[in-house]
Amino acid sequence: MSLLLQTLPQLITLPARNESQICYAMITLATDAGGVGASVSWALVADASRSMRIPIVSEEQFRELVRAGGAQEVLVDGVPVWQIAGPVPDEIRAHSPSALDYTARALHSVVERLDRQDRFSLVACAEQALTLVPSMGGDRRAELVAGIARLRSVRLGEETDLSSGMRLGLAELAHAGAPGTVRRLILLTDGFTEHADACMALARQAAEAGVSISTLGLGGEFQDDLLTGLADVSGGRASFMRRAEQIPAAVAAELDAARSVVAQALQLELQLPQGVEVRRVTRISPTLAPLEALGDDPRRLLIHLGDLERGTPIRLLLELLAPPTPPRPAPNGARRRLCALRASSADVEVSADLVAHYTATPAPTPPALLYAAGRATAMRLQRRAIDAVNRGDATSAMSLLRAAAARLHDLGEAELAQVALHEAANLEATGTTSGVGRRELTYATRRLGEQEVP
Repeated sequence: MSLLLQTLPQLITLPARNESQICYAMITLATDAGGVGASVSWALVADASRSMRIPIVSEEQFRELVRAGGAQEVLVDGVPVWQIAGPVPDEIRAHSPSALDYTARALHSVVERLDRQDRFSLVACAEQALTLVPSMGGDRRAELVAGIARLRSVRLGEETDLSSGMRLGLAELAHAGAPGTVRRLILLTDGFTEHADACMALARQAAEAGVSISTLGLGGEFQDDLLTGLADVSGGRASFMRRAEQIPAAVAAELDAARSVVAQALQLELQLPQGVEVRRVTRISPTLAPLEALGDDPRRLLIHLGDLERGTPIRLLLELLAPPTPPRPAPNGARRRLCALRASSADVEVSADLVAHYTATPAPTPPALLYAAGRATAMRLQRRAIDAVNRGDATSAMSLLRAAAARLHDLGEAELAQVALHEAANLEATGTTSGVGRRELTYATRRLGEQEVP
């Protein structure tokens, strides 16, 4: 297998100026047709708090509960909502699976697909965390199934601390699997967590250790900014599920993605000469998201990209601050290296340079670069709007959502633009966004990266 690195444009042409200027480049990382998928070591961390145990009743069953006095309407923050008034009758519970029931079903399907060399571990967490299945091989199916069965009955407190579950999951991955094993932590939750900063710190540690974290957010009340951040920092995937019955398909998709990995723990190193700065790094595909460029030395930055899947290239948009035109340029213009790139995974690496050509007649911007920059701008507007909502600044959030809608409309994303406008209208009417609508907007914007770059 060979690692491939391409830059667009191959030569960045800039107008001759006496001051610094912004320029863009798109980096594409892919592999050739070679490469064989490695074995997989999984750690699934499941939120086992009370909300994940609530039976999901049908409309007919809910009407029966209301008639029997098992549900009542109450005011929550001035809004009338229905709440279960007591224990759900056994006959209804027997036919009303909870989110944890769907999770157990999904894991049973996963166990059936594990090979002997694969490994699996399961952690449940709420106020406390507990390892239900220590890391073990896929051939020990009876033990795996027995551990999964405990998920429905374990009681770990009323609050939720995902960081405690992440620590246990990462500990299982630290000593699991032969060299070359794809290591992935899957985090499933439907609500808010304490110690979000600790979760992010653990995600950065995971990235440094070559572990990707994929997050599965359920319903309309989880911390979408945290779950997408955990995935982006570690090079994992982030998925949104409106309903609990979508859990099995989402978990199966994570196993398929891990099976297709051909380059693990991919990193991109940027070496910058004096006078050049990295302003932003945006992953354009496979999902649209901002990325961190880390490093104690501003001249040497590192980006953790996670695993590279077969047939799914990684594309990054770099926004650089280029220095002024060098003194005494040649008659046909001056050239200067802006960045030395080095991508590496295990024992495979590839290098390239980004070079600027200062000239009186710069070339037009490639359409693919304009396409990528437009989507990156729409994503940033949407994220800034959510940040404003979190700060309680509804006025700024409305303005940013409408600006994002206009940009999305210009990009041909009329349906997504309408979602953004609907959330702006919610803000104007209620002072906040809708739960499911906000998360649909967040995750749909990320999926813009799945579209083919022209």
